[in-house]
Amino acid sequence: MSKKYYWLKISGMLLAVVLFFLIVNSFYRENSHLLAERNAWQEKAKNLEESNQQLQNENKELQQVLDQGRPGLIIKALNFEPVGFNAPNRLSYRLLITVANRTSQNIPAASGELLFALRHPGADAFQRTSWRRIALSAFQPEEVKTLSLEGELVAYPREELLLVVSLDQQPGVAKIQVQLPEAKKTEVPE
Repeated sequence: MSKKYYWLKISGMLLAVVLFFLIVNSFYRENSHLLAERNAWQEKAKNLEESNQQLQNENKELQQVLDQGRPGLIIKALNFEPVGFNAPNRLSYRLLITVANRTSQNIPAASGELLFALRHPGADAFQRTSWRRIALSAFQPEEVKTLSLEGELVAYPREELLLVVSLDQQPGVAKIQVQLPEAKKTEVPE
């Protein structure tokens, strides 16, 4: 009876050794795959770090160029929000302008201009322009203020609007281009 199971014992032990080596081989293969993936991610991280460093250096160079410009009031942010059409061709708008004093001196009250240029969708040239004068209060050294302006403008739905903001006797100029919304249809109750 022992001879009968002798080959079964040998084949079972051989099968266990083969399975052991297969399992060890699969661990080594998975480990090498994970090492290759880790190396690829390290390379990508190194490339991103180098590109980030390069962008920071370029940003510093550009900031130095900007700082060499005339000191004074600059426009940090410009946000134009069309509120809606009051009449068929009267657009109400809200404008937020963030202005900063880059100098270490007080800047007295001043003024600036808003230039509105309008064109029909798809047109190459602006057909109509309009402007508005704005008043600026005095600025303390390194002070940042947000100006909120509201007004109306002759405009038609879906026109393209180019807004240019210029501060008198200051280096601050900014522009923004937006497409005006469609007019909201109001139903008249009968």
